[in-house]
This record gives sequence, structure tokens and C-alpha cells, in this order.
Amino acid sequence: MKKLDWGKGIVIAVVLFIIGTLSMVSYLISLDFYLVNNNHYEEGVNYQETIDSKERAEMLDEQVVVLFDEERVALKVLFPETVLENAQDGTIQLYRPNDSSKDLMLPIQFDGGSTHVIPMERMDKGKWILTVKWKMNELDYQKEEVVVI
Repeated sequence: MKKLDWGKGIVIAVVLFIIGTLSMVSYLISLDFYLVNNNHYEEGVNYQETIDSKERAEMLDEQVVVLFDEERVALKVLFPETVLENAQDGTIQLYRPNDSSKDLMLPIQFDGGSTHVIPMERMDKGKWILTVKWKMNELDYQKEEVVVI
């Protein structure tokens, strides 16, 4: 039986390191990745406005409430009367972090009642980010919730 000398040991270690590195690089290249947003630079510049709109929404006397109705497999967004009376326009956005092609943007009909129902039965299971934006008294408001289906 032949002994393994230090020269062969170094060669084996270097070869194993190179194989490991190449396999890790090929694995990482094969992964799909998605940007959080296509216009991330503009949103980053205007992020202080987003922070201010979230703080204004939290300071309201009555909060916008997001509920998950398990029986109907739907999201319910409940607006308080003060928002319904004073809001001009708004949107509800469902954002899928790992696949932006499945994002959903819905306009808010404030004259349609205080409850907005979003059916989720055809939506993929997993993590979604629900963002409710509206304008009231010339100021922007925003509420963000993480929803797991």
C-alpha cells in the first residue's frame, strides 16, 4: 500500500476546492432572481414620502383594517367612515416578491361601501405584500401588510 505524500495531498485539496467553487458558481448562476421593483431608483429617492404616508395612516383615529376570510378565501379591506367620506382616490396593490408578473393592482371604489373584498382562490400560495394607498385632504396615506396564503 502506497502512502499519500504532501505533494499529492495539496493537489487533491486544490482540485476539490476548484470543483467546489465551480459547482457553487454554476448553481448561483442558474437561480432565478427578480428585482424588487423595476423603478427602484425613483422609489428610493422618494422613500421619505412613503415613510410619511405610512405614519399619517398610523396616526388616524380609526385604522384601515385588513382581514383574511378563510371561509371565502378572500382578503377584506375595511375602511373607516372618515376615510370613506374624505378620500379622493386610491389603489390596492398585491405584490408577489418572488414573481412580479403576478402582481395585481386594483382601484379603490370609495363610494362602493366600506368593505372591499379581493378573492384569493386563484392566487398562488405563499407570501404577498398588500399595499393600500389613498389620497385624503391632499395628503397621501399608505398601509402595508404581509399576507401569507
